[in-house]
Amino acid sequence: MNNGPFSDITILDLTSVISGPFATAILADQGARVIKVEGMAGDTMRFGGAMRNSVSSLFLGLNRNKESIAIDLRTAEGVDLVLKLAEKADVCLQNYRPGVVDRLGIGFEAMKAVNPSIVYGSISGAGATGPYAERRFYDPVIQAHAGFANAQSFDGEPQLIKMMLCDKVTALTMAQALSAALYHRSKTGEGRHVEVSMLESCLYFFWPDRMMAQTFTGELDYPVPDPYAIYRVLPTSDGFITFIVIAVEEFRGLAKALGRDDWLDDERFSDTQSFRMNYRDVFPEIQQAVSEKTTDEIVSLFIEADVPFGVVLDEDGILSDPQVVSENIISTYQDDVVGELRAINRNIRFSGLDTGFRTPAPGLSAQRNEILEELGVSATQILKLVDQGVVG
Repeated sequence: MNNGPFSDITILDLTSVISGPFATAILADQGARVIKVEGMAGDTMRFGGAMRNSVSSLFLGLNRNKESIAIDLRTAEGVDLVLKLAEKADVCLQNYRPGVVDRLGIGFEAMKAVNPSIVYGSISGAGATGPYAERRFYDPVIQAHAGFANAQSFDGEPQLIKMMLCDKVTALTMAQALSAALYHRSKTGEGRHVEVSMLESCLYFFWPDRMMAQTFTGELDYPVPDPYAIYRVLPTSDGFITFIVIAVEEFRGLAKALGRDDWLDDERFSDTQSFRMNYRDVFPEIQQAVSEKTTDEIVSLFIEADVPFGVVLDEDGILSDPQVVSENIISTYQDDVVGELRAINRNIRFSGLDTGFRTPAPGLSAQRNEILEELGVSATQILKLVDQGVVG
């Protein structure tokens, strides 16, 4: 069943790797029909991640609920097919380097000529112009440029976040931007070129908390406390836990949980502002107290005192977490090629609408015939295009 909020929307997906495919997967989960146009060898992510029977787990996660057709965009016939698909599409998304789609003949102006109401999305690394425009960008490169690596510094040495965070921030930004452009189109009938760069979207994401001191120019009246000094994972006697207290009332709960009633009347912790400035002074004592108790003991104490905490879970631990299980966040399904698989069900719940996982990621060009037949291409013509190497 597909009655998602975008069930009447068709997206032409010219993207590959991470950010673009993840953006269109989000909209596919919300009901959009997504036609993924791949090169003749397929998206490179078909060969990344854990593999079973030549199927990539990473590709599965990024391309669920989509259809696939392989088209050689180096041929005039291939470009013509893409423009025909654009005539019937509501959205096109691409993440080629700036200038490439225009040289190929499938840029915004070319698609607008055949479909004036199309919403055309472009993802770039650092923007369409400027000194970095022509560079090749991947997630860790943006982590460095957008401040993430420096923010993770440990003992003075910058560290990368060990996941494709910037790719996924960009994807979420683009999914929202395309949604906004579709809303605008519903009122005006106008198509729109929507541009999202990894650098800009990630700096936007980074700004509110990490750029507090840079928000004001000149001198500050009050220094910025460093909340990230206590963004720590602490060992218990048998595991690991993290917690955070951001208001003095939460700190008092922590003090009670650890049996430190002497902190309740300590002038250093008389209000939220003074607590934040002085918390680091007692953090080593908190660390010691936590290390002397089991994880279950700390959990019990923190629940009773209403201290915000999280037990550190590994990937297998997430699968059996009681909240994850209770909310049916992860499900298993059968795939004809690789057997039983797990998938995250959805990232948003809409009342009265069925959204989320419907079909596994498609094989390369698996829906070729159906897609071309909708364009009026006959079975004989399809075979000819295959023989000519125009489609896979």
